[in-house]
Amino acid sequence: MSELPPAPTEGESLYEKYMLHHPADIRGCLKQLVDKHCVLLVHAAGTENAVSVALAVGPSSMWIDVPRDAALTEQLLAADRLRFESSVDRITVRFATGAARTGTYEGLPALEVPIPVKVMHLQRREYVRREPPGTVSCILPVNAEGGDRRVVRASIADIGGGGLAVLTSDDASIEINTGDLFPGVILELPDQESMTVTLRVQHAQRIDQRGRRVWRAGCSFVDLTVQDQARLLRYVMQLDRMHMAKMRDD
Repeated sequence: MSELPPAPTEGESLYEKYMLHHPADIRGCLKQLVDKHCVLLVHAAGTENAVSVALAVGPSSMWIDVPRDAALTEQLLAADRLRFESSVDRITVRFATGAARTGTYEGLPALEVPIPVKVMHLQRREYVRREPPGTVSCILPVNAEGGDRRVVRASIADIGGGGLAVLTSDDASIEINTGDLFPGVILELPDQESMTVTLRVQHAQRIDQRGRRVWRAGCSFVDLTVQDQARLLRYVMQLDRMHMAKMRDD
């Protein structure tokens, strides 16, 4: 299968030092996507993002699951170049390949694409978590005094594919502790329907904010569905593109 070297992507020069070029490093990164069953967003010029999963990595090809949308799949097959976006262990992964073709993997339909010549692998945390513009909030069931459970609205301070940080109101009765598990958290992300997720608190502290004492809690997502992973990834990538555009304008 012939490989087309990807043309420079928008804003790519900002991240050149995060590019993997050695074939062994590229294959190792792609294999991580396979081993951890990571969601892939696949895009061709003029199409919407298709949701797929990395299935296997061969000597010169990678196999991905066939997207559910048949019409979108046909558009991807007709394209000369595809872009991929994903996240593994809170690390953003992006790459481009040449054209896809239909094939099989373990007896089931799959798409085969060439191994990319380079992969963007953003390991630094600040490139993984993004601060949403404006006010983005979630509805959070938290512990209160006396062991009761309360539902409060909290703002999202930053968000990434693996988790988010929340800021509560100055309600002194609220208690948040490391290790707390919060099922039924409703995320209200812009321009899409709300989603319900489970959060685990990784760290929490009381901080002063504009004269108020609030909780700031860093949380990780627990057992996200493939659909919710894809929706979160789309949103985070949108924030990342906005960040790159701002860097270019400054």
